[in-house]
Amino acid sequence: MAHLALMEVRQPATAVPNLGGVPRCVMILLVLGMVLLGTEPASSRPTSDDYILGFATSVLHREFNVIDARVTVRDGVISVSGSGLKGINQDKLQRTLRDIEGVEQVVISETDDTGDSNLPDGTSGFLARGLLFSPLHGDPRWPHFSASYRGYRTNDLTAAFAGTFGETFSLYRNRAPFKGQWELVLQAGVFSLFDLSATSLDLVNADYNVGLLTAYRSGKFSGFLRLHHQSSHLGDEFLLANQQVRRINLSYEELDVKLAYEVVDWMRVYGGGGYLVHRDPSNVDPISTQWGLEFTSPVTFLGGSVIPIGYADFQSNERSHWAIAQSIMAGVRFENAKIGNRQLQLLAQYFAGPSPDGQFYTQHSHWFGVGLHFYF
Repeated sequence: MAHLALMEVRQPATAVPNLGGVPRCVMILLVLGMVLLGTEPASSRPTSDDYILGFATSVLHREFNVIDARVTVRDGVISVSGSGLKGINQDKLQRTLRDIEGVEQVVISETDDTGDSNLPDGTSGFLARGLLFSPLHGDPRWPHFSASYRGYRTNDLTAAFAGTFGETFSLYRNRAPFKGQWELVLQAGVFSLFDLSATSLDLVNADYNVGLLTAYRSGKFSGFLRLHHQSSHLGDEFLLANQQVRRINLSYEELDVKLAYEVVDWMRVYGGGGYLVHRDPSNVDPISTQWGLEFTSPVTFLGGSVIPIGYADFQSNERSHWAIAQSIMAGVRFENAKIGNRQLQLLAQYFAGPSPDGQFYTQHSHWFGVGLHFYF
């Protein structure tokens, strides 16, 4: 009887069936799996407003260099306001913020409602990303990285490769009067030209450019004052093959001013002038002028990553007897909203007028071409 009583006590411990010999550990895993399947996945849970706020603030600072802005998030709606947003590509900023997980809507206002009390005195930044003054994309002598083919209609060249290596860097940025910002900028570039019709791809000309700028932006207005040096050098192989060419030791320092205004979101105009404060040879006339237009299509493709663009740059200077150099470019810009101002441009090119290539400034150039242009 005692033995039977013991068996009755032990019976509940062995009452769980093993479902045809399935081990108990497997049963436990099945039960856990059913529990997990019945729980809402973490990825589908609503993203907190604090998470969105931190992510959005980081994007504004790191990718768009916006330091004077107020960011709030409520129920997945991001509100961004402040004068620091003026001049920013707001369509691109909209796309970037909308890509943050959990964002329902983005509201952007250029109204300066941040208040000085919300910002520390002397807000500044060393080596800030981007530039207050956007590049003059149509200018053949604006430092950046590019590789282009040119088919000439004048001069001794018939086909050439033009390669440029350079960039413009913000060294320091801070607030400025009239709700603006200013920055100190370093600019440097090398502009090379190779003769594709020569058997050894002779280097025809190389121009070296380095300058220091102070730039300013307030809203849709921007400008810079620049002191830069340029020196020009003919290639050795070109000189050996063209011994009749007289080498000119062209070198100068120029002080120039350029102003730009964004008339509408898709059009920018600019203009200015310069003076050669020192030049070699000394008989090179010193005064120069420059003006132009830039167009960015409001219609985009592939989710905003492909944008049609067009540039027209015009230059006239005293050393070329005021003949107008026309630089016309059109094509598409490839960009990713998540990588700030970095972009790739594929452009068809047309140029007519005094040559921009150093020692050939007295000659008329006329070419059609196509090229890739990188801006970082």
